Amino acid sequence: MGKVTALGLVTLLFAPASLLLGLGALLSPAAQAQCLPGTSSVSTVEGTLPETAQVAFPLPAGTWVRTSGFGMRVHPVTGEYKLHTGVDLAAPSGTHILAAADGRVAFAGPASGYGHLILIEHTVGGKRVATGYAHMYADGIHVSSGDTVTAGQYIADVGSDGYASGPHLHFEVRPGGADGAPVDPEPWLASNGAANLEGGGAASDVGCGNTGGPATSYTGDNPDHLVDDPTTDGQITERTASVLAQVQKNFPDSHWSCWSARPGSNSEHPLGRACDGTFGNSIGTAATGPALDLGWKVCNWLKASAETLGVEYLIWQGRIWSVARASEGWRPYDGGGMHDPNSVTGGHYDHLHFTVVG
Repeated sequence: MGKVTALGLVTLLFAPASLLLGLGALLSPAAQAQCLPGTSSVSTVEGTLPETAQVAFPLPAGTWVRTSGFGMRVHPVTGEYKLHTGVDLAAPSGTHILAAADGRVAFAGPASGYGHLILIEHTVGGKRVATGYAHMYADGIHVSSGDTVTAGQYIADVGSDGYASGPHLHFEVRPGGADGAPVDPEPWLASNGAANLEGGGAASDVGCGNTGGPATSYTGDNPDHLVDDPTTDGQITERTASVLAQVQKNFPDSHWSCWSARPGSNSEHPLGRACDGTFGNSIGTAATGPALDLGWKVCNWLKASAETLGVEYLIWQGRIWSVARASEGWRPYDGGGMHDPNSVTGGHYDHLHFTVVG
């Protein structure tokens, strides 16, 4: 596992912000004018990372105000004219900070001038990229180096530690990994469907991490035994019924349909092993806003609980994920020979599909 070293930085555990400001400026004011370590001071996570399920905005909608963008500026604390390597989003202290994508934590801890910071590496669009989150307090970090996180997961609390004129999140994007050169995070977020920054966030930007209660395994004697489907006039397996009941209990605002005849297809629906869910939208209408947010919450809960529940695979938002190929993460969905993956319904942009093992 790669580790972050403190080359060229002064690291003070639990030191007050005033001491960090004064001592940091004396020792290296130029370095302190930046918001995250230089590319020479970090190393990337070893090994491959699965493709992320989505890119999420790093703060909940309606909680933040954009105060400074990427580019050259006069640093508000040091007064130096330096490159600002990210975007600053002012928010009340304690506001939840959310992981921007599925990935693995490369570093989480103190860094002089930055207060405390988190660096997470991801695979987005087949390419390695790191995101950075800065100015948290020590007790405001809720992940550790090596942790695996999901998009939208609550990872930290907004603070004003280090070189900060007030509580805010400094968010950064580094193509290539934690040791890469930073780029403007705003177009990166927008191009990956996370948010329109100028609009103050979107309804779908609220954290989409794993919510819901703990999953329980099927405890019966015959998981393939058919029982009445509560969503249709057909029948589903006992394992499917077990998963469906837990989803409906944890996410009562979701709506499901399981059995259907589908003659001439290879679908698991007529076998009673599959269900489709919508989230306030209707079939044929793409999930957006709160529906998309709820859909991701259900999807992430099913994905995190797949082995416990006996879920074989998921299809959602033009992608497929399976237990058998979990190391690959989310893969583009080609329709499985039955559906047009470019259509709203064929690509599963309006509903989430799950299939249980047989």
